[in-house]
Amino acid sequence: MKNIIFIAPPAAGKGTISERLKENLGYVHISTGDMLREAIKNKTSLGLIVESIMAKGEYVSDDIVISLIKDKLNSLDGKPFILDGFPRTINQALELDKNILNLNYQVIYLEISKEEALKRALGRITCSCGKTYNLNVTNLKPKVSGICDACGQALRQRDDDNEEAFIIRYNNYMEKTKPIMDYYIEKNLLVMLDATKDMEKLYNDIIEVIK
Repeated sequence: MKNIIFIAPPAAGKGTISERLKENLGYVHISTGDMLREAIKNKTSLGLIVESIMAKGEYVSDDIVISLIKDKLNSLDGKPFILDGFPRTINQALELDKNILNLNYQVIYLEISKEEALKRALGRITCSCGKTYNLNVTNLKPKVSGICDACGQALRQRDDDNEEAFIIRYNNYMEKTKPIMDYYIEKNLLVMLDATKDMEKLYNDIIEVIK
């Protein structure tokens, strides 16, 4: 199986699909968003810097994110990985190929409309164990309202999953994504998949791509 880079607007389902690939195929799921939120939760020096930036729906600087990714990839010892949320700028993509990544990988773009992505973002609830659910997606709801299926803890909405912050994140993402898509199209590494499909069908499509 190839290493994977997921490119997609916010709330397209990268995290949900990544967790399934992790459980079924042993991938290491590297989410820059999760790494930054963990830093905020632990009140590290990095967390204090990025907390106000993320709350506004703005992007953390390339230097900070690239440093995080470098450290994480260096610790994998050859395990297959999924990059979720990186690269988000053309500078990050160039840095990835130049100084970080020298392994076989596939870039997958998950297509979703702004309206559908907003609906998903407003319905998304998460658990501290890492599981994600969605009140607006039928097969992603928890079995018991407000309770994690996996560990029984209470679910909560992320601070940045509100309409104002989402619209900023979405517009920023789409503005910065086209150069990245063009870059990977030119390298013949980009495959586009419909993120509004049933999750089972989308998962099977991804398996076909990464064989």
